[in-house]
Amino acid sequence: MKIRVVFLLPSLGGGGSERVFMNLCKYFDKDKFKVVLCLLKKEGEFLSQIESDPTIEIHDLGVSRVRYSIYPIIKYLRKEQPEIVLSTLGHLNALLSAVSFMIPNNVKIIGRESNIVSMSNHNKITLLFYKLFYKNFDKIIVQSNDMEVDLRNLVHNFRKGQIVKINNPVDLEHIQALMQTNDELLPINKINLISVGSLTHQKGYDILLKSFAKFKDKNKYHISIIGKGKLKDDLIDLIKELNIEEHVSLLGFRGNPYKYIAKATIFISSSRFEGFPNVVLESLICNVPVIANAYKGGINEIIDKPLFGNIINLEDSEVFERTCKEFSSRDLSQKLISKEINERYGIRSIVNKYQDLILNM
Repeated sequence: MKIRVVFLLPSLGGGGSERVFMNLCKYFDKDKFKVVLCLLKKEGEFLSQIESDPTIEIHDLGVSRVRYSIYPIIKYLRKEQPEIVLSTLGHLNALLSAVSFMIPNNVKIIGRESNIVSMSNHNKITLLFYKLFYKNFDKIIVQSNDMEVDLRNLVHNFRKGQIVKINNPVDLEHIQALMQTNDELLPINKINLISVGSLTHQKGYDILLKSFAKFKDKNKYHISIIGKGKLKDDLIDLIKELNIEEHVSLLGFRGNPYKYIAKATIFISSSRFEGFPNVVLESLICNVPVIANAYKGGINEIIDKPLFGNIINLEDSEVFERTCKEFSSRDLSQKLISKEINERYGIRSIVNKYQDLILNM
């Protein structure tokens, strides 16, 4: 008899957690597991990529906001009674942990934390739910040591073995197939810096742009930013204010960012904090080295050798420019990057860790 696993998340919007759950659903062993993707709202940029997979059942709860989802979630789980529920994204996890007493005891609940909780934009009620109820999960998955330390500082007295570290996966075959293109997607005769992420405060694009504006040789470089978000207009205004319009392109959301990344010279991860930056792994799979801001959230676990890139204080424009110059002129053994990253974080290896955790429960 197959183990029924429900992957619960708000939608399939174009974020890192959504991409992780989409990949887990695709690669779980369908001979052992019945996989259901339960969405609060059946929408999002990634939806088309998974709807065509007949091995994955998609259930739409039909609610627009997490706060309205309590009754539909409880009703669904009481009716279906899956063996495992795997939830992600902080505000949904906090709510689920608070109402877990209403879920049948035979349903085991796993919360996958997606960020550095203390630095995320959570309101006071959500943080209170973390402190009071997060221990109600049967297991909690973190992706990095920084995430675990932060969570233990916020929530005390976890049970032994309750927190499990599993890194995010990267799908080498999928990315390498999508990164192939003969199109000139980025400016020619430039050192192309690229970044991918939502246009939010967390991603630190203001830090990137302000530091870049102080470069002495700006004309050698071009920055391309892929993503959408509420700070788009603010970033446009900042680019004008810094007088760097000719050096920066905001490309919006792209369903296939990999063909752009593969054309770049260096990937820039300018975040203020992360959980475990998927896009850094994906850039390394594209054989593009990474310059990252010195943030909390696993970046030091990924970039742990010069081959992969460097971690710096991105606000120091002199160090930033010098590091860009160094990597743009370095003769890297490119194929070694993707090979080693795949050995560490390949999708099949990470999926096995999730499956083993479930089977041991």
